[in-house]
Amino acid sequence: MGKGLILFDIDGTLLHAPGSGRIAFAQAFQEAFGWEQGMQHINFYGATDLNVFRQICRERGVESTDAMERGFFDRLAPALEAQLLIRPPVLYPNVEPILQQLSRDWHMGLVTGNIEATAWAKLRHAGIASYFSFGGFGCAHADRAEIARQALRNSKMIRPETVFLVGDTPSDINAAKANGFVSIAVATGGFDVQALEQAGADFVFQDLTDTNRFLSIIAR
Repeated sequence: MGKGLILFDIDGTLLHAPGSGRIAFAQAFQEAFGWEQGMQHINFYGATDLNVFRQICRERGVESTDAMERGFFDRLAPALEAQLLIRPPVLYPNVEPILQQLSRDWHMGLVTGNIEATAWAKLRHAGIASYFSFGGFGCAHADRAEIARQALRNSKMIRPETVFLVGDTPSDINAAKANGFVSIAVATGGFDVQALEQAGADFVFQDLTDTNRFLSIIAR
């Protein structure tokens, strides 16, 4: 058994998939509802796919339903898959080496605003899906704190010694706080080191290249 549990956000933390999500969202809205939907005004940083979908529905004066959400997400997954073939996601520096090292002793899962299908697609195209087997995803919950709780439940670990949540936004930090996790923030997404410190992260990194510091923190 590993010492504890480390949960990772995906976008802005492990990898960058420039433009793919916005294009896939627009295509899925067109296919599902015939909406010509621009996505340029949407702030995806720290958002969940369910939140984004519901925001667009509100803007259009439409009440979101479970059936609409399912129909949309069924189209979002293949739309994103097609975009990732054109624009493969890019890993941030040192991500795979640090995942490889962590996998020897730690259980690793996901806490992401992506729906499950698109989360695995991004990891697969980036070549790091094999490091993860469970997580919490943005199709079941709009609230990231609840997504983090889902990930803990799906880990099947009973009262892990310590849970770390690694992310790049204040939303990730707040989700960690809400669940009593230790928050590790990386400034590889849309927020700089100062903003992440002000948001209350327990530890902040510019990126994940400082392997020794990262390992020393989780070994405490």
